[in-house]
Amino acid sequence: MATSVWRALGIDKENWVGKLIAVEEYHGSNGNFVLNCLIAERIHKDGAVCLVALHNSFGHYHNVGTKLGYNLHQLQEKGYVENIEVMKLLSGSLNSALEDGTENFLFGKEENAVRNLFYLIEEKIKKLVQQRRPVSLVIDDLSDLLSLGIPVKEVLSFLQYCRSLLESQPDLSLVVLTHVAEGDEEQHLLSAGLCHVADITVTVSGLKTGQSTDVSGAMKVIHRRWDQPVIADEWNKQNLYHFKLLDRQVKVFAPGTASSLM
Repeated sequence: MATSVWRALGIDKENWVGKLIAVEEYHGSNGNFVLNCLIAERIHKDGAVCLVALHNSFGHYHNVGTKLGYNLHQLQEKGYVENIEVMKLLSGSLNSALEDGTENFLFGKEENAVRNLFYLIEEKIKKLVQQRRPVSLVIDDLSDLLSLGIPVKEVLSFLQYCRSLLESQPDLSLVVLTHVAEGDEEQHLLSAGLCHVADITVTVSGLKTGQSTDVSGAMKVIHRRWDQPVIADEWNKQNLYHFKLLDRQVKVFAPGTASSLM
């Protein structure tokens, strides 16, 4: 299951409601398993999830969820899950624009695009908070807004809008994945901005030594404690792990111990 990821992030011992977890995915790796494990944790604790799917589809998350022990379609029908598939909304907006010449949703000015998306998210979150507690807002993947032609400045503004929900909705937590490609300055700026405001940063990358049959990649976890005095030994709790992605579970372990776990 996902328990080894929960332990690595420390959320098995510490409540992550009210916190922002940033998942920084470097090119050549896939950090989506972290999002799936966090969704599983929230669902298994009788919470709710608002999924903003910019990269992977809702069907993808449903398929992974069945392997982790839950059914997203059934949970959506019961009011535990709200879903925003941005690409489907874009398609509908484009068709509307072509038919009647109107600007809709993400079309038009960039600042209006991110503001409209945020208002939609806010509406879904308020609906979930009224029915279920706690709630996790999961965004996959923030850097895809850059691919849609939205400037990094506006994407960072969108991030700040979403982070402001943590103040207005005390039962909310926020999970944001962003992709980072080597040489892409905008993606690096976006990732730096996200990690700067995160309570927990999870960096997923490939192995520096190349591929391995026993190890899928590396995962670095940094905790920042904003509510405590700055103490050299406690300001950053940094842990480096290796992980192995299997069909129905994820194994997380200390570097060099893979052979003893397989």
